[in-house]
Formats: sequence, C-alpha cells, structure tokens
Amino acid sequence: MVCLGMALGWCLSGIGEMEAKAEEVQLVKGEKVQYMGYETHYYYVNGNLAYCLEPDMRSPGSGSYPSEELGSDELLAKAMYYVYGGPGFEAYMKPTLTGGWDQNDRSYCLSHCILSYIYDGCSQNSAGFIGLNEDLKKAVVQYTNAIGSWPAIPKTDISLSADSLKAFFDKEKGCQRTEVVTCTGDPSNSLIFSLPEGVALVDAGTGREQTGRVEVYGQERFYLAADVAWGNGTFWESGPIQGTIDKTWRTLVVKTGGGSQDMGSGHLVTVEPSTVSLNVKWIPQPEVFVDKYADKESKLYQVGDVITYTVDVTQQIQDAVAKNVILTDTILTEGVKLQKDSIVLLDAEHHVVSEAKISVTGNSYTIHTADFLQSVEAGEKYTVEYQVVIVDEELIGKEIENQVVVRSDNAPEAEDEEKVKVEKPKEPEKPQKPEEPQKPEEPQKPQEQQPRQEKAESIKTGDGANLIVLMLFVILSCTAIITCVKITSKTK
Repeated sequence: MVCLGMALGWCLSGIGEMEAKAEEVQLVKGEKVQYMGYETHYYYVNGNLAYCLEPDMRSPGSGSYPSEELGSDELLAKAMYYVYGGPGFEAYMKPTLTGGWDQNDRSYCLSHCILSYIYDGCSQNSAGFIGLNEDLKKAVVQYTNAIGSWPAIPKTDISLSADSLKAFFDKEKGCQRTEVVTCTGDPSNSLIFSLPEGVALVDAGTGREQTGRVEVYGQERFYLAADVAWGNGTFWESGPIQGTIDKTWRTLVVKTGGGSQDMGSGHLVTVEPSTVSLNVKWIPQPEVFVDKYADKESKLYQVGDVITYTVDVTQQIQDAVAKNVILTDTILTEGVKLQKDSIVLLDAEHHVVSEAKISVTGNSYTIHTADFLQSVEAGEKYTVEYQVVIVDEELIGKEIENQVVVRSDNAPEAEDEEKVKVEKPKEPEKPQKPEEPQKPEEPQKPQEQQPRQEKAESIKTGDGANLIVLMLFVILSCTAIITCVKITSKTK
C-alpha cells in the first residue's frame, strides 16, 4: 500500500497538461516481443525507440500521426529517460534487474509495463498490469517509485552565483583567494576552465584543489586561490565557457486514434549549451616604506656613548600584502661596535616577533621577518630596535652613517639612512681664584657719651589754616619769653 501511495503521488504529478507543441511524426511498427504469455511490438518514432502506453487497446500500424511534447519535469518524460533505450538505463535501472529481465527483449517489455502504469495514472487497476504476476506488479510499482527518486533529467542550463570576483588575503591559509562561488545547474552538467599556472580551483566542501584544466559540476561550491605574490594588481578572465551538456531530452506522446494505443517516445536533441565567463581581480601590489632614526633629536654624540636606533617598516597599500619581508641594516662608518644582543623585532603592539630570524655579520644584521606584512590600515607594522657603541676617538668631528634596505618577494625595494655626528667632549670649567681675605678694621675710639635728648613729639596738623595759627602761637610765645628775660635782668 505504501508503494502504491508513493507511486500514485508521482503519477498524479506526472500527468499534467502536455505542452501544445504538435507536430507530425512517422511511426514504424517493428517485430513482436512476448512476455508472460502476452506480447507487444517494438515501435519507432522518427527512428527513435517508442512504447505502447495502453496495453488494453489494439496496436497501431505504421503511419504518420500527430504528437505532443511533454515537459521534462513530468514523471512520464523522466521514466522515458531511465527505461530501456533511455540515457539513464545503463547507470540506474539495468544494474538492479534480475531473473532475466536484464535481457533486451525483457527489459523492453518491463519498461512498456512501467510506462503504461504511469500513463494510466498509477492506478491499481492499470492496464499495465495485464499478464503480470504479483511479483512483477510489485516490481513495476517499485521501479516507478525509484524513477521518481532518481536525478531529474539533465538540463543544459548552467550558471555561476557570481562571475566577477575580487581576491582577498586569507591569513589563515596564507594565500589570496576569492569568495565562494556556486555552480548552479544539473549535477551531471559541468564547466571546464583553463587556469593559468599558479592558480588553483578549490572545492569549498572538501578542500580538494585542481590546477590547469579544471572541471566544476552543477551544485558544486568553489573558490580560486593563488600565492599572495601572484598577479598583484592584474585581472584574469576565463573568456566564454560552455556547459558540457549540449543535448536535452525530448519526450513525445503520439496520438494514433481510431481505438489504437497512444505511443510514447523520447530522444536527445542537440542544443546550444549555456555560456558563462569568470574574471578575478587579484590583490594590489604592495609598497613598503622604511623610516630609520636615532634616539637623540640633536643627533650629537660623544665617544663612549650608546646610540639607540629605531627602524619602522610599514606596507602602504590597502588590501595589499608584502610577502617574505627581509631587512638588512649596515653601519657604513668604522669605529663603532654593533651590540648584536640588542637587536629585536617588534610588531605593531610592541610584542617580540618570535618567528623572525636574525643574523649578524660584523656591523651588519639581516632580519627575515614573519611571512606576511599587511597594510597600516590593517594595523600591521614592524619595528626594529638596536644599539651601537662609539669606540674610536678618530670619529670626533665626523659623522657616523648607516643604511637600511627592505626587500620582499612582491614589492619594490625601499631604503633609508641615518647620520649622527660625534662631537668633542666638553672641557670642564676652570675654578675661580679665591678672594683675598680683608684686613680687619681698626677698632674705633669710643666717643664721649652725649646727654640723651628727648625727641620733641611732633605736632600733628590738620589742614593749612591750623598751621598758620600754630605759627602765630609760636611767635607770640617767643616774644613773651624775651620780655620776661628783660624784666628779670632789670630786677637783678
């Protein structure tokens, strides 16, 4: 009952309206074929194998008849594709046939019963069951269900979810790559690309890589990948690419009329396949910038001083990546000594880059940095710090020169230099002569003590009028005193 229910669902979905593409076809009746005490005939429509679809009606004769085309999504059209004579028979139906039904005549007869059952609406009383035992009836239903679950009839339509791609840097994988693209189309259809050397097509699901001539099937997801230094700033275009399927399945139902059976036939028709193209813009070419400077802004040092140098290395182009950055710094002036244990490479956060390789030869060192340097917008930067000691007095009054050169696999060379001057040591200041001690002063003779006079208390005055009154008072007082003196003299 379950099998019958499933089959009925498939059949009801497969007996929709046929497309109104009517055309005259030539039907040819072939030799007789017997099965289970019954018989049918080989038939051909325009030279392609055909089947009787109504076993309870008489067989038509050869002649010219009208036909109508079925849509490829209808179950009868799909069954025509997978039964004997169809493109899908060898891969899907034949491997499961047993009991002699894998022989051509019997395969044709079983296919005739399956198609009749579907054409009859998958009815339990279908004429397709005429002459079959219970086992074969079940086989007809089971194969109908299986056909419904098998892949749809391949179509020539194929496309890409995106065809204009922009590569970006994948730090985790250490490469540049595109976004993931889905190939939309039948799983049996495919696109074949000829990739340039150095570019790989990567299956997004399995990680499998293909190079050179690569094939992508419908429903697959993929991306293109290349070395960071490959094709910087360039475009790659595939040109027009056609799908590999250039044939479509065409199913016809022939109406013979006059009480004779309708006939079904299918065949492949060559068509112009779908065309797609793909282009990729690879990441830009990087540009490295280096800046070197000493720790003193005055750039003046003396013999015995320690000079601390700083070298900043950045990548200036957004979205670009410099690969394998190598920094070589050389002191060009004799008379100084590089302190090799002071050399350190730091990242933008001032953390030591542990994977860097530092080698020293005399007064020159080379640093192989980490593999990649992104742009300043991405927050990446290298900083080198190191020290030298001025040891030779011959350098007094002269300049110390050094130069740093930065190279990478895919960026132009960059360089910078720093010059500092060695000055004479400052002379100590001469001490000043001590001052001569002063002769002690001769003690002064004591002066005769004068009688102490009391200071007359000053008279506070108010304004100008009061001062005049005071003066008159003083004059009158003096006059009085003189008069008294005269009188006193006379009295004596």
